[in-house]
Amino acid sequence: MRAPLSWVSEYVDLPEIPVEALAERLTLAGLEVERIETLDAEGVIVATVAAVEPHPRAEQLSVCQVETGGGTCTVVCGAENVMVGTLVPVALPGARVPGVPGGKVSAATIRGVKSEGMILSRQELGLEGKSSGIWNLPPDLTVGTDLASLIGFPDTVLSIKITSNRPDLLGVVGIAREISALYRTAFREPEISFPETAPAAATLTAVEIEDPADCPRYVARIIQGAGNLPSPLLMEARLLKAGMRPLSLVVDATNYVLLELGHPLHAFDIGKLEEGRIVVRRARSGERIRTLDGVDRDLSREVLVIADARQPVAVAGVMGGADAEVGPETRAALLEAATFSPVRVRRSARAVGVRTEASLRFERDLSPEMADLASRRCCALLSCHGVRIARGAVDAYPIPGKTRVVTLRKGRVTEILGVEAAESDVVDALSRLGLTLRDRGKTWEAGIPPFRRDLGREIDLVEEVARLYGYDRIPALAPRTEPRIGEKDSRETFTDRVREILASLGLLDTYTPGLVPAAGAEVRLRNPLAQGWDGLRASLLPGLLATVRGNLEAQAPGVAVFEVGRVFRQQKDEVEEEDRVGIALAGRPPIPLSGKGEYSPADLKGLLDAFLDALRIEDVALGETEDTRLHPYRRAGIYCDTLPGTRNASPITLHPSQHLIGWLGELAPGLVADLPGARRVLALELALPPLRDAAHGPEHRPIPRSPASKRDLSLVVPEDTVEGSVREAILAEPLVESAFLYDLYQGAGLPAGHLSLTYEVAFREPERTLASEEVDAAVGRILARLDRIGGRIR
Repeated sequence: MRAPLSWVSEYVDLPEIPVEALAERLTLAGLEVERIETLDAEGVIVATVAAVEPHPRAEQLSVCQVETGGGTCTVVCGAENVMVGTLVPVALPGARVPGVPGGKVSAATIRGVKSEGMILSRQELGLEGKSSGIWNLPPDLTVGTDLASLIGFPDTVLSIKITSNRPDLLGVVGIAREISALYRTAFREPEISFPETAPAAATLTAVEIEDPADCPRYVARIIQGAGNLPSPLLMEARLLKAGMRPLSLVVDATNYVLLELGHPLHAFDIGKLEEGRIVVRRARSGERIRTLDGVDRDLSREVLVIADARQPVAVAGVMGGADAEVGPETRAALLEAATFSPVRVRRSARAVGVRTEASLRFERDLSPEMADLASRRCCALLSCHGVRIARGAVDAYPIPGKTRVVTLRKGRVTEILGVEAAESDVVDALSRLGLTLRDRGKTWEAGIPPFRRDLGREIDLVEEVARLYGYDRIPALAPRTEPRIGEKDSRETFTDRVREILASLGLLDTYTPGLVPAAGAEVRLRNPLAQGWDGLRASLLPGLLATVRGNLEAQAPGVAVFEVGRVFRQQKDEVEEEDRVGIALAGRPPIPLSGKGEYSPADLKGLLDAFLDALRIEDVALGETEDTRLHPYRRAGIYCDTLPGTRNASPITLHPSQHLIGWLGELAPGLVADLPGARRVLALELALPPLRDAAHGPEHRPIPRSPASKRDLSLVVPEDTVEGSVREAILAEPLVESAFLYDLYQGAGLPAGHLSLTYEVAFREPERTLASEEVDAAVGRILARLDRIGGRIR
């Protein structure tokens, strides 16, 4: 926010202190002054162009005769917009102008013609970054008048960084109110009275709001006779100092109020509105609008528009449309003063791809009560320059607001700030900020002014007192608190355990963004922070693959990483969040078992075995999966279930189950085609909640005092038999401690359609040595179970 102090001083008596001290005090109060700029010029007068002739030796230059009120002088000018009869700022020799090399104007001979001064542009006066021509002044000025006094020179402009919760400070009046409160100087409200001499507004227009949640209030006033009127010089100068370019009286007046009160306005040529009416609604499918910047924009249901009876004429709170633009031919205009939902304006601005000074303010939640004040102020300004104002206004305010009240306990300010604050000082401070306080005994009821939307809690009022008192005057004391040891919940404890296990297995922990492009997401953000990051990930794989790619591009010989993170899935009308763990392997292991071999599926499966073993999870099985992200012949689903008789089972068995909790395998060639070299990537992903439910804590068992008895069992089973069912039959025997499959054979010597599985089976009784007969009996019971699934001893 650029705040010219000459403008601020219209509403407050500025303290007689150096501007640097004022800037420091404002900064300490929360209005961070980022830059102090001084504007000044001396010896510049208002002159009229009496004659313009081409330069005899330069096609792009003109020789002008300029009447200064004290005579006529010759000035060589290169601007294309210099015309006879216009008033212009002229700097005679000796004048001091900031935008002139050396800062001082002198007579000079230009291509053989003596120039006795300069016709100035706004840029040379320091009012504009780049000008396309000279400054044509309003025609009502007196020739020979000192220009500096007319445009408020010398002046100081403060560039202030305003926090998002203080839209009231995005106006000169708000800054003046702050200075008044800080320095106890008089504050003056802007003039809002004006005569109403045109027919009643209600007979000329009508307003309809489809959804008050999108537009809480819409005030429409009708103004007549402003189409071709010039803006007063002081208005133009103030707009330029604040960073806006003057256009016409009506447009300039709306921008003036925006910079003055912080509330945007807009004007429509009412003759260009179908049926002269206004409808505030959402855009419809297929609608388009050409905005004031000349760009055709597609609209969607996300966009709130101002429409007439036929089509959109503005993007509400963002930018007006060219079809209803006010121009020199405008005979009557509809002045819009409204408030819109900050969320809706933000989405509309993003949808059409443009942000403006208006949207910046509406996005910060403006008060509906300020809309009528801004409308009245604009009419007061216009009425001073020959514009006629219609009687009354069409005020669509479906749900009028109520004065907000916040309770403040007496003594709370002292308690929070640690500084003794008398009750009278608290009342005085808050009153200076525009609050009204009622004494209720042990508390105050503070009525919040409409422009302070940020005040809603007791602590907000304490902060306001602190701001006026001065943060630098509050002693920096450490709070007195009892130290407490935080406790992690079961979820955090389990994810920490997962990370520790995987790190101990030699994997590196990685963190990747949870935001992804919308094309790869089930859940899309309505209000993304950045373009291209407008979805929430449904899998950890994209982030892990990006990590693998980055490491391989950096010529890492191998990558072995894991991530524990959250994914998001759309489940009907709700978003489901789930913690997951993912692993990715690529390239060469740090210590390969043979030669320069790359990671193999056995390495990935071995990591899964070790991981589940460390968690003491026994109810996990591998089964089929149709996941197209994986190689069609090197993939498996990971299932979790409680299978009877699997207490001592290996962590991985080939037994299909109902609860798919993850997948593992080699990534499909299409996903890794752009990786450096001929690489393959192995990966897995597991849901953590079912693992947390199935995991067991460490269990201490005494070392068996008796030896194990081991038998090798070679079994013949039909080739379509699931290995898990064979293992289940073996481990169902109470005396079996473990079963290790070490050979699989299919060929000569076996019946057609059968295969041989050979297990090393360990039998043990913890307290005594098993007799050979007991082991034989146990083997018999195992064979009886196997017989039910078509198995027999080989």
